[in-house]
Amino acid sequence: MIVHAGSPRHDLDVVVFESPLVRIGRWRCPSDNPHFADSGPASDALFVFPRERVWIEHEGRNAFVADPNTVTYYNKGQIYRRRKLGDRGDQCEWFAVTPGAIAEALAAHEPGALDRREAPFPFTHGPSDAEAYLRQRTVFRHVATESNPDRLFVEESVVRVLGRVTRLAYAHGCSRAKPRPRPQRDVDVVEGARDLIARRYTENLSLSDIGRDVGCSVFHLARIFKARTAYSLHAYRNQLRLRAALERLHEPGRDLIDIALDLGFSSHSHFTESFRRNFGITPSAVRETL
Repeated sequence: MIVHAGSPRHDLDVVVFESPLVRIGRWRCPSDNPHFADSGPASDALFVFPRERVWIEHEGRNAFVADPNTVTYYNKGQIYRRRKLGDRGDQCEWFAVTPGAIAEALAAHEPGALDRREAPFPFTHGPSDAEAYLRQRTVFRHVATESNPDRLFVEESVVRVLGRVTRLAYAHGCSRAKPRPRPQRDVDVVEGARDLIARRYTENLSLSDIGRDVGCSVFHLARIFKARTAYSLHAYRNQLRLRAALERLHEPGRDLIDIALDLGFSSHSHFTESFRRNFGITPSAVRETL
C-alpha cells in the first residue's frame, strides 16, 4: 500500500509523518482509478482506519466490509483486492509501526506473536471503538497540519491506539489463533447487513428493512450481528453517523444542526448528546479545537 516518489501511484498515497518507530500516511483512491481493485501487496505491516466504505478481500480469506467502524490489518507482502461499495472509492489513514513493536503489543494477548515478527497480524480486520477512532484522527490532523509535529505525542498516541484496537480484535475473537467457527451463511448475512448500513446509514432504516434485504429473520439477524460485530445494528449505524460527523466538523460554515439532520439525527440535542457520550467531548468543543 505504501508507495514512494516516482511511483505511478504516488499521488494516491502520501506519507505525512515518519520516524524510526512510526510512519503515518493517507490513501485516496477513486473507484475508477486503475489501481482501485488491486494496488499491489502491502509493503509494510499496517493497521488502517477507513474513512469511506469498501469491500476488502485478503487472499485466501473471506471478503469483508471496511468502513469507519473497522480497522483493517495487513502484514508485509499481503495480497488483497478491493470492491466498490460507495461512490467515493477508498479513503483511509494508515499507520505503520516497527515489526518488533507490533509483536510486543500483540504478545500481551498472544505470546506466540513474538515468533512471527515478519507477519505479526493474525487477523484481517477488527472493531474500532470511539476512543481509538477519535485519537487516530487527532494524531493524523496534528501531523498533517503542524510543520514540526511533536514526535513524543505522535509515537506514544499511535502505540496506544495500536494496543487498544488489537486488544479489541483479540477480545472479539478475530484472531485465527483463537478461532470461533461460524456458519458461512451467518458471515454472509452480517456482511450483507454491514454493506446495507454503510450505504444507507443516514436513513431511518428498520430492522425489518435490513432483515428483508439480507434474507434473514429479524431475531436471528439481531443476534448474529451483535455476536460478530460487538454492536447492535442501531449502535453500529450510530457509530457511522458520529464518525462522519467528526469529519464534517472540519468544514467551515456548516451549522451543527445541518450536520445533525443531514446524518439522520432527529435534533441538534440528540446529535450533541450522542457525540458527547461516545467521544467524551461535544461537537462544538471539537470544532473550537480544530
